[in-house]
This record gives sequence, structure tokens and C-alpha cells, in this order.
Amino acid sequence: MSSPFNNLLNHNRIMKGEERILSTLYSVWGGEQGFMKRGREGILVLTSKRVAFISKTSMNVDVWRREVDVQVKELHRSKDPVRVSKAYTLDMLYRDIESDKVKNLSIPLRNIVEMDYEEKRYGSILKLVFKDDEGSGSRRYTFTVVKSWIRYPVADPVEYEHVDWSRWIALAKTYI
Repeated sequence: MSSPFNNLLNHNRIMKGEERILSTLYSVWGGEQGFMKRGREGILVLTSKRVAFISKTSMNVDVWRREVDVQVKELHRSKDPVRVSKAYTLDMLYRDIESDKVKNLSIPLRNIVEMDYEEKRYGSILKLVFKDDEGSGSRRYTFTVVKSWIRYPVADPVEYEHVDWSRWIALAKTYI
């Protein structure tokens, strides 16, 4: 049972720097913009300290499919992409980030220069511009929630979801 006192304790814990997951989106097509750059499928995770795109995860395939089904139903009811999954925890996020730093992307919120979204005929695109850790400039990534896929010969999205990224962006900006 949640009480105002517990909410205050949770708020104080967050204020002291403890990271928590704010949103988890499965079946997201994302990648760096540019010539000869190809996107990949993954999990888009917003925490109180970072945006992570996990394309190589240790999550069980059945759990993944179940979470995608739940997400599709939720996005059909409401176009709000802010949703937290009980199946994907902070421990899993840390393990995934550490296990494959090449395929998995972790962007500290303080490095984000620009967050915006664009509505296209085929779906909604989240656009992130962030400073590179090496100081070599900025990098541009786009993310889109996928509705359906073609899996052979190579996995590619066929249909995208129309979601309202404004609340997701506003939530991220409160922690910057």
C-alpha cells in the first residue's frame, strides 16, 4: 500500500542519486543517422540518469514476446510511450550494458543536447542528439516503436506505431 510518506521516501532516494527505470519500450527500431548506417531492434530504456538502447540482451525470448504483446495492447489504448515493465529490471540493464558495450548504447542524460520527435505518415520518430564521450562532436540517433516485422531474410520493420513522445521527452528533461 502506498502512502504519502512512502512516496516522500522514494522521492528522497531518487534525489540522493539512486537510479530507477522510468520507461521501458520493447521492439524499438533505433540507430545512428547517417550514410551506410543500419538500425537494429532493441529495448529503449529511460532511467533517472540515462537513456539506454539495448539491442543485445540476456532476456528470455518468451518474456520478450509477452512484454511486446502487453505493450502493443497498451499502445493501442493510449499512445503514451511512458510505461514501466516489471520484467526488465535495473540489474538486467546494468548486466546488458556491461556485457556488450559495442551493440548496446548508454547515453547519460547530461550528454543529451537535443530531444525531439517527428510525426511521419508511417509512424512517430524520437530524435536524440548527444555529445560523444570522446568529445568528437555530437551523434544523432532515431528511435521508432515497431508494430510488425518481416523476419526473413533479415529482420526489418514493416509497420511502425504512432505514439506521442512528448510526455517521454518531458519526463527525461525533468532529470537533466
